[in-house]
Amino acid sequence: MKKKLNDLIILILIAPLLLVSCDKDSVTKLVDPTIAKQEMLTGTWKQTDIVLGYSIPFAGQQLPVGFSLHNLVGYLPLTGPKITDTKDNVFVFNSDGTFNITGSTDFILPNTGNSGKWNLQAYGSALHLISSDQKDIPIWIDNMTSTDLKLGSLGFTVNVYEADPPKGANIPVFLIFEKQ
Repeated sequence: MKKKLNDLIILILIAPLLLVSCDKDSVTKLVDPTIAKQEMLTGTWKQTDIVLGYSIPFAGQQLPVGFSLHNLVGYLPLTGPKITDTKDNVFVFNSDGTFNITGSTDFILPNTGNSGKWNLQAYGSALHLISSDQKDIPIWIDNMTSTDLKLGSLGFTVNVYEADPPKGANIPVFLIFEKQ
């Protein structure tokens, strides 16, 4: 009898907790990170730099991660002009999923061309540029804010001919952008 009374008291104390409903207005809506990043990426971005994604030896010293390839232009007679050609590249990511690039893509994105479609994958962490001939070029978004963008990874490389003549060596790089 005593046990039944204890069970009844516990049930009476717990019942209000079970019957309380949540206020629908207090539920926080989750924002899809891909949609938020798509909105942030949409617009015009000016490429400001190409930097090393990996420390490399050069002329008897070790160049650190983040070192600008523009600082090497004078030492790279074959690759230097290609680096310089990218200095004023402008990438436009339109809200309809199309992109346009003004400038030279031959060195940094040889399979992309100057227009095509774009989308984000992997929860907004990978930018996919799809060329007009349907080549899909994935690029990791290393960092993005409302004003700055850093694209690339250790797998995103450019070929520096002077590093290992005659075929060159693929050097991991990051592309740096500012929103216009």
